[in-house]
Amino acid sequence: MQRESEVHAPGVALSHASFDDGAWLPATVPGTVLTSYLNAGAIPDPNFGQNQLFISDSFFYADFWYRTKFTAPGARNGQLQFLTFAGINWKAEIFLNGQPLGEIAGGFMRARFDVTTKLHASAENVLAVRVLKNATPGVCKQKTFESPSPNGGALGADNPTFHASVGWDWIPTIRGRNTGIWGEVAIETTGPVTLRNPGVVSTLNKNATANVVLHVDVTNHTTGPVQGFLRGHFGELKIEQPLTVTDSSTQHVTLSPLVVQDAKLWWPVGYGEANLYDAELIFEMTDHSVSDRRSFKAGIREMTSIETDHALKLFINGRRFVPKGGNWGFAESMLRYRAREYDVAVRYHREMNFNMIRNWVGQIPDDAFYEACDRHGIVIWQDFWLANPWDGPIPDDNALFLSNARDLIERIRHHASIGLYCGRNEWFPPAALDKGLRALLAELHPDLRYIGSSADDVVSGHGPYRALPPTTYFEHADKKFHSEIGMPNIPPIESIRAMMPEASIWPQALDWGLHDFALGGAQGSVSFRSLVEENYGGATSGEEWVTLAQFLNYEGYRAIFEAQSRDRMGVLLWMSHSCWPSTVWQTYDYYFEPTAAYFGCKKACEPLHVQWNRFTGFVEVVNCSAGSLTGLTAQVEILNLDGTVKATQTVQLDSAEDSNHPCIHVAYPGGLTPVHFLRLTLSEAPNVLSTNLYLRGSEEGNLRAIRALPKVRLEAKTTVIRDRETWLLTTVLHNPTPTPALMVRLKAVRTVAGDRILPAIYSDNYVTLMPNESCTLTTSLNHVDTRGQVPKIVLSGFNVAS
Repeated sequence: MQRESEVHAPGVALSHASFDDGAWLPATVPGTVLTSYLNAGAIPDPNFGQNQLFISDSFFYADFWYRTKFTAPGARNGQLQFLTFAGINWKAEIFLNGQPLGEIAGGFMRARFDVTTKLHASAENVLAVRVLKNATPGVCKQKTFESPSPNGGALGADNPTFHASVGWDWIPTIRGRNTGIWGEVAIETTGPVTLRNPGVVSTLNKNATANVVLHVDVTNHTTGPVQGFLRGHFGELKIEQPLTVTDSSTQHVTLSPLVVQDAKLWWPVGYGEANLYDAELIFEMTDHSVSDRRSFKAGIREMTSIETDHALKLFINGRRFVPKGGNWGFAESMLRYRAREYDVAVRYHREMNFNMIRNWVGQIPDDAFYEACDRHGIVIWQDFWLANPWDGPIPDDNALFLSNARDLIERIRHHASIGLYCGRNEWFPPAALDKGLRALLAELHPDLRYIGSSADDVVSGHGPYRALPPTTYFEHADKKFHSEIGMPNIPPIESIRAMMPEASIWPQALDWGLHDFALGGAQGSVSFRSLVEENYGGATSGEEWVTLAQFLNYEGYRAIFEAQSRDRMGVLLWMSHSCWPSTVWQTYDYYFEPTAAYFGCKKACEPLHVQWNRFTGFVEVVNCSAGSLTGLTAQVEILNLDGTVKATQTVQLDSAEDSNHPCIHVAYPGGLTPVHFLRLTLSEAPNVLSTNLYLRGSEEGNLRAIRALPKVRLEAKTTVIRDRETWLLTTVLHNPTPTPALMVRLKAVRTVAGDRILPAIYSDNYVTLMPNESCTLTTSLNHVDTRGQVPKIVLSGFNVAS
């Protein structure tokens, strides 16, 4: 690849074998221009420290040429060959073997060029691609410790594009705005009739059967009509339908309904298994040759909705669906996620008991994201590319916007995970785009709900985004599906050290602001700092401060979800996923380290959950998706700071699905220490179904007495077993001391190197162990992530001796 200003030849000449590109930079494809320069060592890592400030925005705001030589696969007589692009940003001109092929317009548009007569069979071919920069890049943002700088900007006029790359309070300005060939480039060989854009619509019957209707676009590339058969299968059911395709045309074909007996339904997390069927469609010619085939995974599920008191309620397969999850802005700031990373991140959501991800402003285009959500049972709230009015102008080109929207819907409509479409973030689309989107969805994906605004009308949102006392979330619980609420979330010290130099960690200053921890702005990190100071007594070092921050992470994120249990309309974090090394709005960090917030969310989002409502003073049993249960026992114990039990209250109850049962009004005895514990247990004898533990101050919010706790030395024994590509570590923890051990953290490391192994699936973490108490925790690791070393577990914690 090369900057266009350094290239003095047209695309026709560049796509000839004789052109010398020896001085060009090796290109990473799929990848952006910036990624190619990073991989070549030409720029410093923009994710570390202040490095982003040393990368020229003006250099990368340019058109760039890509060029490659390749040998084309041979094609039999009558076969066609297509050059395909999964995605470029922002526009592109394509040249092959000295000939212009055409253009691509829009950051989310696939492209397909018939190159049958232009390829050199079994010989060298030359492809040249001119990637055009955005027309309105906006200004390069400068975050400080005091302010995150304004969100968004002029780049919105170019939508569909990666609008957030202009900079937001959760992502820096990406130099070059993620220009490049971000998707795969391939050669496809087919017969004269091709299949594209499969779709699946399922409806459920009362007798455990389901009707499944498949759709597909069939194109005849010849000048005469073609007869043949659409064949294939859905699971074990065979498909066969005769079809005649008129010359040089595309037909949208709806196949005859399939009746699936004993249907295995696709369920979101907490409701059942995310069952998927293998599906395939084949166009077979009359001579029995296969012209084209499309294989994909599909689920049987029925998403419906109603409005009650002008509030949206969602249903999945006839059951009330309570959305719990988070927003994703980008997957990765420089678009570097592939199937592995998507699988890890979406798996983490499943482990947190999350069941929805909002694809905010439609910034995640990769098929691997949708496929991971299908597998892991995560419903996708799919936005289109419209930020709110104050974060960017409306797009300049409605036709460009709607052509990209059509292609997106056609591409994703077969995924079981798609559950809801939304026109615009925090306001309604312009009338022309709203009308166009509604028409496209009525034509292409009519079985799903469309809402105009992400935070108005039948849903709500608009934050808050800063750290608040846990009681506040209960006091102001929403009566509608709340699409955005969050607070800063500080990663462990190892991740802080990975994102900034040691000297920048303490005292907090510019590097913290560059990594989103700004005192002002929506995140208002001054409130987080105040809570660390007022609730826990403050810190004198970076590591001490980060340790105290984990209390706020856990308590705040748990409270956000527990508070919404009153009406169970649904709540999404702003945000559940971080696209770069950040200190705000995430549950695990950029390096895939689960923070204390991750485990607070995992606890609060259980399908059946016992919790303390800090505002009403009641213990509540919340049942979102566990079915109707009878004969349960709820218990609350109040323990002093030394772990002695001072009072116990118990009650019997039944719990229906989609209910919140306040069952115990907590009574506090005399003689409590200034800080004490509430330990909750929900059981169905002899099984414990849910537990929870809270710190409470006799003076609201004052938890500083924990600072007097002595260090404790825990006993830990870990067994390590490898099962092919997975390591399973089982750790038995015991606290033999007379002092509670708070926020005990397990960390999987490589035995020799001692560095973290990530990703890691912990059954629980940041746990509290009372005197003489034991617990068993498991850790699952991928063998490839150990890089040839045996893993082990090391312990840390608020008052845990190393």
